[in-house]
Amino acid sequence: MLSKNLSNMELDRLPNTDRMILQSASLLKPERMKPPWSLIEYDSVFRTIIPDLKNRKGYISGAIKNRMSLEKLFLKTYVQLGQAKTDPMLRSNVLLTDRLVYPEYDYKPDSMVQFWNEFGGAEEPVEVLLYRDNSVPDKIQNMVMTVLIAMAPSSIPEAFGHSKPLFIADKIAKWNYSQFKCVVDTMAAWILNNHKLRRFIFYMSTFRERRATVEAARREQA
Repeated sequence: MLSKNLSNMELDRLPNTDRMILQSASLLKPERMKPPWSLIEYDSVFRTIIPDLKNRKGYISGAIKNRMSLEKLFLKTYVQLGQAKTDPMLRSNVLLTDRLVYPEYDYKPDSMVQFWNEFGGAEEPVEVLLYRDNSVPDKIQNMVMTVLIAMAPSSIPEAFGHSKPLFIADKIAKWNYSQFKCVVDTMAAWILNNHKLRRFIFYMSTFRERRATVEAARREQA
């Protein structure tokens, strides 16, 4: 697809993020990408790294003013956990996952890559983590995938391919928010309708809030 001559309008319609590209690839090549699967893990610092501005081999630059985030702190990867039993084309979303780096497991010669960065006239080594391919052992990722697969239910449609504990926690958080919002909205209505507090409300509100109130009253009278 990328070898064809495409117009700018056609290019705009193509997937333009890593997640969208992987999601499309999973649907276009279902026989080659069978869930559950994950990509190799890579250092989160790669999101703030660009090729060297002078095109020197082995050198990198920071994406913003030649600065980059801390390396060897988090590892990222993409996973797809679910596939319907009745329809192989019905698959869960591709998810981006992060995990902490564990030096005793991740600091291995075959998972570390060294680059150089020139900053302020000085050259500094930048060591990053990168599991180059599936031949490099990654015990932590294997454990994480096992846990994620075990926690991905197929019986709950809205949690298909996601973590069930996170889904439950999200439902509880939303319920608590709705209950708290009712309390806040009720108190706000009581304060606004209490004539004894009108002067307090006037001086405690911001200019934008006062202006919005006056404009709303003017629209109602028009």
